[in-house]
Amino acid sequence: MTEPSSFCTMCTHTCYFEFIGLAYSLSIHHPGAKFYCMLDTKTKEELDNLTLKPNLDIKIVLGLDKYTGLNRQKMEQMNIIKEFWNNKADIMSYALQYEKDTIFLDSDVFIVNPINCIDYSKELGLSPHYIRKSNTDEVGYYNGGCVWTKNKDMPLCWKKHTVKSRYVDQASLEDVAIDYKDSMFEFGEELNYMPWRILLANNQEEAIKKININNNVINIGNKPLVFLHTHFDDQRFVQINNIFINALRKLKRYKELLIIDRIINKNWIIKIPKQPQQGIWRHANDSFRELAMLYKKNNNDVNIELIDSGHCMLGNHILLYDRPTQEWFNQDLANSSLILLGNGDINKEGQILKQNNLNVKPWIFWPRRPFIIEKFLEANKIKHYNERTIESLFIGNIENNVQNQYRNSDYNWENVLHVYHCTQGTQHKFSQEEYLQQLANAKYGLCLRGYGSKCHREVELMGLGTVPIITESVCIDSYMDPPQENIHYIRCNNPENLKTILSNISQEKWESMSNNCYNWYQKNVHSKNSFKNFLNNIFYK
Repeated sequence: MTEPSSFCTMCTHTCYFEFIGLAYSLSIHHPGAKFYCMLDTKTKEELDNLTLKPNLDIKIVLGLDKYTGLNRQKMEQMNIIKEFWNNKADIMSYALQYEKDTIFLDSDVFIVNPINCIDYSKELGLSPHYIRKSNTDEVGYYNGGCVWTKNKDMPLCWKKHTVKSRYVDQASLEDVAIDYKDSMFEFGEELNYMPWRILLANNQEEAIKKININNNVINIGNKPLVFLHTHFDDQRFVQINNIFINALRKLKRYKELLIIDRIINKNWIIKIPKQPQQGIWRHANDSFRELAMLYKKNNNDVNIELIDSGHCMLGNHILLYDRPTQEWFNQDLANSSLILLGNGDINKEGQILKQNNLNVKPWIFWPRRPFIIEKFLEANKIKHYNERTIESLFIGNIENNVQNQYRNSDYNWENVLHVYHCTQGTQHKFSQEEYLQQLANAKYGLCLRGYGSKCHREVELMGLGTVPIITESVCIDSYMDPPQENIHYIRCNNPENLKTILSNISQEKWESMSNNCYNWYQKNVHSKNSFKNFLNNIFYK
């Protein structure tokens, strides 16, 4: 028994959001799998416009435009429902032209574990409904949303029997099963789990008891659940769907939970706390929260929702920690399936969370004013070595005792830097635009720790192609995609060593580091690219 060599489905725009959920869930459990899709043009456009493309080898057949905008009721009225469902067999036939076998899955299937139960000694695999006989007498013993075969003739057999089927494409599978009775197997209850298994069970209480968590997996009976077959947006199934959602939450299965959020909302949802709030929860809505607004502007499938909580969220289960220290740790973190740590160090603040059995990973960081720096980058090209008139600089401010500790030390950085401005209080020497112009005109920029162990300055420098000089207390390692020493930045803990370090960096080396910095920023921070990279790290790293 093993995995199928290919997967296939069909979908029109009416259910495109479920199809995208299938594609994402398939991609995290069968990365790189061949996926044959019979679609209409509008669904293909939705797929093409995704910020993050599923990690699949997708083969598209445009064959469903005739049915765009038609629901089941309308197709039944037009007497084309069997014709429509026959496209299941057609996409299987298409896949079997190129693959040794294929499994058809309805577009509302949601995968939670790899499908690795194919019996290759057989030619056909079918999925019983596992519901009351009185219901299977009506709709068929087997479900049409999960069919495996390695026989090229099987899809044609399915279509032949559907002509006289009592119930569209499903009851006809009983006749297909008879034709293949000597070479078929049945999928177990752990596959293709539908809410009907409970709603149409002989004993609903016993059916619910079969759902359990054991050995850190959701089980149906004593076997790990492989995939659900449900409409997450259907009010009839909310209570049953929530059984599985709550189990996934208990297991901190944040990838699956994030995909379910996307199915329900039809977009990625970034939740931002409403302002103004009081005390430590007050925020100027700059930094990441401004970057999130740019994500919405530059990505077709991102929406912003304002919430009453104090923390940012991606969907309902991933907490985006954008605060500088652990002062803002609260119960919201314990309730999350994943915490992405922005400002802060995964080996310090992150370790505190891990000691409390919380799931935490490093995140990205961002400029103070993402909107302004992106506008600046659009209007100004990155300067080359000889165009920069400032060798090295530091521009910063001391607004609190913590910043004073790190920026007003015994080290006299002002004696070794070409430009040094460190002001006291909330009044800054430069506007944001003037500040960026100064950074863009420098070859190197000194980074001193601020209130948190990261500072906006590091990413601002890299965004402008200015090579950061990282000092001892600055956290540069706690990133999803950490910058690398001597590739993106140099390290200097004592001003006495700076002149020697810089004198050993050639123009060619500096140009390479400057380009690396700019490219790192474009990939990891700029709103046109970083949300894609952000999701890619969540799902595939």
